Amino acid sequence: MLEFIRRNRVLLSSTAFLLCSLGLLSVNARHPGRVDPLGRAFLELMSPFQRVASVTGDHVSGIWRGYVHLIGVERENGEMRARVHDLERRATASRELELMNRRLKRLLALQRRLPTWAVAAEVTGRDASAWFESLTLDKGETDGVKTGMPVLAAEGVVGVISSTSPHAARVLLLTDPNSGVDVLIQRTRVRGIVSGQLNQGAILKYVKRGEDVQVGDHIVTSGLDGIFPKGMTVGRVTRVSKKDSGLFLNAEVTPAANASRLEEVLVAPASGGELKPMMIQPPRELVTGPPDPAALGVFGPPLEPLRERPR
Repeated sequence: MLEFIRRNRVLLSSTAFLLCSLGLLSVNARHPGRVDPLGRAFLELMSPFQRVASVTGDHVSGIWRGYVHLIGVERENGEMRARVHDLERRATASRELELMNRRLKRLLALQRRLPTWAVAAEVTGRDASAWFESLTLDKGETDGVKTGMPVLAAEGVVGVISSTSPHAARVLLLTDPNSGVDVLIQRTRVRGIVSGQLNQGAILKYVKRGEDVQVGDHIVTSGLDGIFPKGMTVGRVTRVSKKDSGLFLNAEVTPAANASRLEEVLVAPASGGELKPMMIQPPRELVTGPPDPAALGVFGPPLEPLRERPR
């Protein structure tokens, strides 16, 4: 008997627990309101542990969700920052292209007014010292640039080419003391020479004391020096002084072209020709619109002559 129980102890134990469970279920079903002292004590004992476990689980779950959410937010913030930087870079590049387009359009308008051809060059360097002021351009002898050629900007006269190399050139600025441009006072047609000063400006020289020169007068090239085309803007008179002695008056001039802000210029052959009038209507090849049918070989029926209406 003991040997049988020992060999089948697992089966017998399972059967006994099953019968006890069925008995408990049957008793609970017949007496639903029955008081269970053991169950109440177990419930009272486990209730604090269940509350602690629930609060701890909710806290840990909240921390985990917050951590996962923060990881996603940080990744999203990084992507948004990268996108903002990319948009700012594109906006800056677009703005630079827009400004360059405006400058080049003004140079193109000036080039159409010149009596000769011209080479567009970019400013690659500046040299401003107490005795010499110049610009360095990215065009040289291989592009047809030679010493003595005038350098022009949309605002006005810049200077002349003082030295060249195969792929670069140096510009002697209008504000350099070694420069000199034959000019006219636009209002009175009085001639003079504009030369640079050491204090970042220019001066109008060789004008008689009795001539009519006033502050605000515009100065243009005369074309008589054989270098600059006639009618090119040079600057504006900002100060006039007449000394007690001497044959000439002293007039300070502010150049129209600020060399410190130039980025592109035109280099043209030396010529005393006159500037062409400003173009009001664009040339036909620049006018966009539908093509002429005749130019495409398309011809319609001939037009009938107009007939007079009967009276």
